[in-house]
Amino acid sequence: MMKLKSIAATALLGGLSIAATANTYDLGTLDSTAFDTLGLFSAKYAANSVLSDDWNFTIGKHSAVSFSALQTFAVSSGAISNFSGVLVGYGDLASTSSAGNTMLSWTGALASGSYTVHVTGMTNLKNAAYLGTVSASPAPEPETYAMLLAGLGVVGFVARRRRPS
Repeated sequence: MMKLKSIAATALLGGLSIAATANTYDLGTLDSTAFDTLGLFSAKYAANSVLSDDWNFTIGKHSAVSFSALQTFAVSSGAISNFSGVLVGYGDLASTSSAGNTMLSWTGALASGSYTVHVTGMTNLKNAAYLGTVSASPAPEPETYAMLLAGLGVVGFVARRRRPS
């Protein structure tokens, strides 16, 4: 009888270890000179699997601009419960639902460097998968806008002085 309990406990622990999944995905490096997007589908997960995935990406070498970055993780509604994510060091991703999809997203300025998004949840369906994307576009610094406005002011002043009275 004791041997049967040991076998049952081992089988239960083995089944739980299979149900927990942790993957690391490398999206690659975003081009720092122009708008760029990278994306991947996650692995297909068994039903009732605990997700604990890391998505890594890098924004290329530093330039004179910062980057407006957008991370999005999308799944069909109901496929993954408690679907959530965090941009490590920056905060939680916002969760929205529309058109039968649940989306996690974060947007803001990021400097060049390496970043990780940690996604968690519990699959409800067999072969559940989700899409991860990251996009970045150069965003002018405030000084650039100030120079643009100053230049337009000078052009307006010169045009006004040249106008015949």
